[in-house]
Formats: sequence, structure tokens, C-alpha cells
Amino acid sequence: MTDRKLYTIDEAKNLSITDIHRLYKDFVNPNQTDIFSLLPFGNDTFETAEGVYLFSSGGKKILDFTGGLGVLGLGHNHPKILEARINFQKEKRLEVHKIIFSKYLAALSSSIASLLPSNLKKSFFLNSGAEAVEAAIKISYKSFKSKKKFILYSNKSYHGKLIGSGSISGSYKIKNQFPEMQNCEDFKFNDPEDLESRILELENKGGVYAIVIEPYSASLLESCSNEFIEKLFALKRKYKFKVIFDEVFTGFFKSKKMFYFQNFNTFSPDIICLSKTLGGGKSSISCLVIDDQTYNEAYGKISDTFLHTTTYNGFAEESVTALAALNILANSNFQSNVIKLADLITHKLKELNSKHSDKIEEIKGNGILNGIIFKSYSTRIAELFEKFPSKFIKDKSFFLKKITATAISSELYSKYNILTAINDSTFSNHLCVSPSLIINESDINYFFDSLNNTLNSNLDYKSIQLILKFIKSKI
Repeated sequence: MTDRKLYTIDEAKNLSITDIHRLYKDFVNPNQTDIFSLLPFGNDTFETAEGVYLFSSGGKKILDFTGGLGVLGLGHNHPKILEARINFQKEKRLEVHKIIFSKYLAALSSSIASLLPSNLKKSFFLNSGAEAVEAAIKISYKSFKSKKKFILYSNKSYHGKLIGSGSISGSYKIKNQFPEMQNCEDFKFNDPEDLESRILELENKGGVYAIVIEPYSASLLESCSNEFIEKLFALKRKYKFKVIFDEVFTGFFKSKKMFYFQNFNTFSPDIICLSKTLGGGKSSISCLVIDDQTYNEAYGKISDTFLHTTTYNGFAEESVTALAALNILANSNFQSNVIKLADLITHKLKELNSKHSDKIEEIKGNGILNGIIFKSYSTRIAELFEKFPSKFIKDKSFFLKKITATAISSELYSKYNILTAINDSTFSNHLCVSPSLIINESDINYFFDSLNNTLNSNLDYKSIQLILKFIKSKI
């Protein structure tokens, strides 16, 4: 047991990896500590970061190919983001005050609206994507004067881990573990017929006030079809519910367009939820943008003015950071470069698949968001798994592929100094190929050359053996 201690900043900066493991285990998350410390990246400490690189205390230069799980669209410590924040601090700008106007929040709201269809106008700023989703639920429900009862969501979806957002996340196992928000019903992912039947079923039980979807699922690496979206909006016209698009992960050019829903021509939601890249990699900020009609229906009365506010709503430095990020993203040259890099990644994925069709089951993705599902081609992994109490694993084949991807990820880090991520969704088992939008052609080529070499070699199974042993001891 670690003694509690008040650390100075200098003391924190000088913690060793052993110290960090010990403190995490006692004061943060013991199981996470045990799992991560079994993986090669879990035994390094990182001192600085710039662009798409991490620099460890041991002198390693690590290519970060994770994209920060959606947060690092602009990479680590983008110079223009740093400049905006440093100047804000040097000038001692007003940070937070809820009863006076903020010029930065005002400018950010207009800037976001300028990037969206004309119906999406009013913004509300929060800290996380899950909070934006919860705010979207509230405003949708209230816009019908509490007369409609149900919200519909996809059975394969992820909207956050709060009680409300978790209740409408098909990929998050909230049932029987946490309280659930009432009147949340699911439909089959991307199935227009099932969607319609569910709406009809609920129409006589109180009606549907909102349908929330991810136009492109970053977990599944799959998109809603044009047919589904057309049906969704036809049903909206008939049954008068609100449409919420969750683009927390996929917004800001990850699909080669500013927002994925722009692939669906003229269709625009009543509410859109945004975050991650919006914060420029330095700010925890999210927002929902709402059309005037929905806003007025829900919060138009003077008595409703403060029904949804937070202490940290539109923190000035966070707003400045987001404003700087939007100005980088809105540059036409930035979009052109992202399209070029996304096309290169697509080409490299196809090339890799052709070379290793015996080891790759499927390539999935769009734009900068991609993944590789590997066949469980390793006899050694299968042998290790045979000793595992597989009655606790619903889909042995699925789990084996996830473990295979983990072994490959470990190899990329150990031998080639590349940090990658494995998607942790219930319905996903791919190695993520989703780097920051600022990555260059040379780094992409290095990643694929390294992955090709890894697939041509024998994997080191030490980390996987330890992980399986750890999981076995916990179930």
C-alpha cells in the first residue's frame, strides 16, 4: 500500500515507471495498471510530444499512430494551438465568469455555425462527447413538452459511458450493472425496415421524441447507408421526432469531409454532437449545435433560460483553443492534404491485404478512420488460448482475432517504435489505422513497411501469454 502524499510538480515530473505503476494501482485503477504494464508501451514513461511523435525518458522516439483515439486530429502540441493558449495566458485574459459575456464563446459559436448547414445555429459547449449527447437527449425530450416518451438508438452504437449516454449505447454493456434511463429502445443497425417497425410499435405507447445515430461508426468502421438515411428522414417528416447525429469522433475531416453526414447530400439533423478534434489536442471541450426551431421549442421561454448550464460552459481558454483549431481545419489546403493522405492509406491497406490475404480477414474504413481484422493465423496464440476458460468468452473466434491484433500491436511497438490501438468496442476486434490528420507520407510509409515486416515474421507472444494469464485470474 502506497502512503498518501502531496506531490510537487517537480516531484511528479520525476516519477519513475515503477512509481507510476504503484500510484496508479493504489489511487487510480488496479486492473488497468496490471493490463497496461504487461504491454510494452506500459513500461515506458513519456516526457514530451510533438506532431505525431512521443519521446520517452529512455530516449525512444515513438510514432503515435493512434490519433489519440480521435482527440489528436491536429497531433500533439500543434504550434498554432500552443501559441493561442500561451498568448491567452500571458495577456491574463478573462477565464471564466458565468454572469458576463465572453467574446470567445460568441466567436466560437458563430464559427462552428459557419461550417454547418444553415439550420444548425445555436451552440452549447460542454467538456465531453458524452455530455453533449446527454444535453441533446434533454433538449429533444423537452422540445415536445414532455409529451413523447421514447428515444431510439442503434443496437451497435457508442455514445458515452454516463447513465444517459450509456443507456443509448448498444456497444456499452450498461444492463444489470448500472441504473438505466427509462424509455430507451434500440433498432437494428442500418436497418430501415426495423427502424420503421420500432417507431410504429412505440407510436401507440407514447411516441418517439428522438433518434440518435452515428452517421459513421468509429467503432464498427461502418456507415449508415443512403437508403437508411433517406428512410430516417422520411419517417421524421411523418412522425415528427428529432434526429441527433453523433459526430463526436468522426467530425472534422476524418472521413475526407468536414462532417461525415455531408456524404448524405441534403440531409441535415436537428442536433449534432461534436468533440475530440475540436479541442485541438489541448482542450477538453465538446458542443451540440441545434436548429432554432428545436431550441425555441425547448428553451425559448424566459423561465427555461438556465435549464441547461454548467460551470465550465464555454471556458474562455478552451474556446480560444477550439477557435484556433477550427481556423487550422477550415483552411482549404488542410482539407486537400487530408484527402491526399487518406487516399494513400487506402492504397497501402489494399496493397497490404493483397500481400497477406492469408493473415488478413478484412480491411475496413473510410478516410483517415480505418482498421485491419486479422485472421487468428497464429498456431501459438491458439495454443495459449486453449488453456483459457473459454466458457467465459461468447465468441472464441472473435476473441482470438482481437488477441492476434494485440500481439501485432505489441510487436509494432517493441521492434519499430510505433504505438497503435485496438478498438475496445463489444463489436470490434480490429487494429486501428487512424493516425492524426497531420501525419505525413513518410510516416505512413514507415508504418506500413513495419506492419508488412511484422506479418512476415514470427510474433513474440510473451505479452499475450501474460495478458491471458491475468484475465484468467480475474474471471
